[in-house]
Amino acid sequence: MDEEQGRPGDIGKQRVEALSDGLYAIALTLLVLELKLPSLGEAATNGDLLHALRELLPKVLTWFLSFWVMAVLWLSQVRVYRLVHSLSRAMVRLELVQLACVSLMPFSTALIGEHGNLPVAAVVYAANMLAITLTGALRTRELLRQARVHVDAIDPSVLRTLKLRAFALPACAAAALALGFFYPGWNMLAMLAMLMVPTAPRA
Repeated sequence: MDEEQGRPGDIGKQRVEALSDGLYAIALTLLVLELKLPSLGEAATNGDLLHALRELLPKVLTWFLSFWVMAVLWLSQVRVYRLVHSLSRAMVRLELVQLACVSLMPFSTALIGEHGNLPVAAVVYAANMLAITLTGALRTRELLRQARVHVDAIDPSVLRTLKLRAFALPACAAAALALGFFYPGWNMLAMLAMLMVPTAPRA
């Protein structure tokens, strides 16, 4: 491995990708465990069931938002990693911090699903999402700075999209965090904008 291809301490992306894929899969699966109906008893009627399903709706909406935002982040990561053959030490550290934040998503999703009308729950959820997107932005910044780990020169259109996502995703989460102090529950609407931010184009 020469200086142009990498340095001692760089790690092949395959091992980090495997860890990331596994953790995302587990976190996405754990999200659905909060969608539990209360025991209705043997004498339950259709009306009782419909009422229980309506009561579950806020949790379903929270699950939907969390699942799709995390899925979009995972898809973006997959496409970003196509641009590199290995990761620098700084990129690996940022990746591990981001995965730690991803592993907390089932907890923060359950918290806001249960207490979405309380500012503390809304702020904790938004802070969790901000930590994920911010570490992702820092990882992208490090990736762009370390040309030695690039498979090829990055296309200008891909570069623009990477920079846009690095700014836009944390901005959405930060807006949700600020709104959480005043409009708990409704503050999550700010995160819907994440779904409209383009993912990194195929290299």
